[in-house]
Amino acid sequence: MKLNIRMLLYKSKVNASGKCPIRCRLTINKVRMEFSTGIFINPKYWDSKQQVVKPPEPDVDYMNSQLSLIKTKINRALLLLHVKDNAFTVDDVFSLYKGVKTVKEYNVIEYSERYLKRIITLIGVEIKQVTYEKIEIR
Repeated sequence: MKLNIRMLLYKSKVNASGKCPIRCRLTINKVRMEFSTGIFINPKYWDSKQQVVKPPEPDVDYMNSQLSLIKTKINRALLLLHVKDNAFTVDDVFSLYKGVKTVKEYNVIEYSERYLKRIITLIGVEIKQVTYEKIEIR
């Protein structure tokens, strides 16, 4: 599964000081997601091929390092999802990049199996074996 990361300058969204926002576009399997990087620059100083800010824009090194950091964090999130070996979407990559924990959704059988495993640990502590046998699905 290939992830495409693009930094885009939105020239149509010029603010009062004449600067445009840089947005990040993630694409996996032709599904896109865009979010703002929080960086605003003068459109004259944007190199769209290299996707970097050119001098003489003030703080050019800081802005380019922030863009590079965003790409690195997104690639790290993608790598973590690949390691888990579950199917994932572009929303999952973005959630992990932002630090939002993803909660796995369980079907009925998986949920009941997890419930029974928790109940087994309570036998002899809070419930008796007979109670567990009544709960257990046969």
